[in-house]
Amino acid sequence: MNSTLVSSIHGMGFVPGVVRGKLSRNPATDGVLLANHKILQGLSGSPAGCVLLECAPFSHASIGLLSRGIPTVIVGNEEAVQLHEGLEVILDGVSGRVLPSEADETDLTTLPPPVPDNLLTLDGERVDIRASVRSVAGARLARKQGVQAIGLVRTEFLVPDGGVMPDQVFYAETFAALLEAAHPLPVTFRLLDLAADKHPGWASELPGTGPLGLHGSRLYRHPVVQSVVEAQLHALRSLSQRFNFSLLVPNVDTLDQFERRRASIRAALSDRAINVGAMLETASATLSVEGFLATAEPVGVGLNDLMQSMFGADRDLPAVGAYLNPYDPALYRFLRLTAGLAGSGVKRVQLCGILPQLPGVLPVLLGLGYRTFSVDVAHAPYLARTVATRSASEDRSLAEAVCAAASSHAVADLLGVWHEGNQ
Repeated sequence: MNSTLVSSIHGMGFVPGVVRGKLSRNPATDGVLLANHKILQGLSGSPAGCVLLECAPFSHASIGLLSRGIPTVIVGNEEAVQLHEGLEVILDGVSGRVLPSEADETDLTTLPPPVPDNLLTLDGERVDIRASVRSVAGARLARKQGVQAIGLVRTEFLVPDGGVMPDQVFYAETFAALLEAAHPLPVTFRLLDLAADKHPGWASELPGTGPLGLHGSRLYRHPVVQSVVEAQLHALRSLSQRFNFSLLVPNVDTLDQFERRRASIRAALSDRAINVGAMLETASATLSVEGFLATAEPVGVGLNDLMQSMFGADRDLPAVGAYLNPYDPALYRFLRLTAGLAGSGVKRVQLCGILPQLPGVLPVLLGLGYRTFSVDVAHAPYLARTVATRSASEDRSLAEAVCAAASSHAVADLLGVWHEGNQ
């Protein structure tokens, strides 16, 4: 077999960055990992880059690549036949290309500067790029990259060594370290959010969650989960004298449920002046956004799980990955409806998840009126560069065209992006 790629392959950029190396299916490689979803699920090493085949882009395994900043490209089945172990390649995780090793350096994507303090569109619209993090190191990097805030701390990934159940002492130490690393950025902690593919060893006795069943705050009545959430709250109460932060309750179903949950949280916090917000992750909760904006601060929309519930497809199952289509015009019609219901409060709605990070999508969301995004740190400077080159008025026209499109293929063509089946 050839030791170098004959011609470049164009796929979808998933995690930005440029790396060189040999393709390998060995998860322990320090080169470029050629991985399917099964390999990705067991990945514990840190390859230089990753080419994903037959994957589930919205899965927690794929999100792990984002949070670790491992440059990644997703390729389709037709392109995959050209790839084999031992090939010397250059991977460009922004443009979505896998190139021959001798490709011209000037053809590769360059790293933008950090996010500016006052990020504006060309016509002066303010946009807030925040970071979603799962570690102290992530918080430190977010500050370095210039984001305006830590929009989401994924507390379920903060776990003690040895898989033991986290307690108040562990959380007090870990949360304090994260807040210190992020200072002076505002920080929002999402309370414990377990799901089918986020099931730590200490939670082995919990019932099966299922992709659309028991996850997030729906599990808070279970004694084991309740005790860990209480440990989080007691730790945060002890830190509230030294730090300012907000909380998000994951997977809130109704406004009444949220208000009851918030009351119990405030009681556990001894009524400290801490904002308690709601993460909306289902279509029914998201369509109540106006009511949440009136009573919750902050308000987030968890796009990964929202898409899962909208399309009825398990985000962790590659076999139905095609149904979680980020270029489906119905998704943008729904988000347009949500923005309309939010009214002037749409700028306060924090969009969380992979969607804003995918090629071509951010301008559409800007055109629908959204202005606040919590994204993986690796994407923040690239998204800021996009914002600074966009006109909000032009993006409104783009968003209307996307919403009016007849198919995902038409949307991909409008946005000028790669989409499997469109190549």
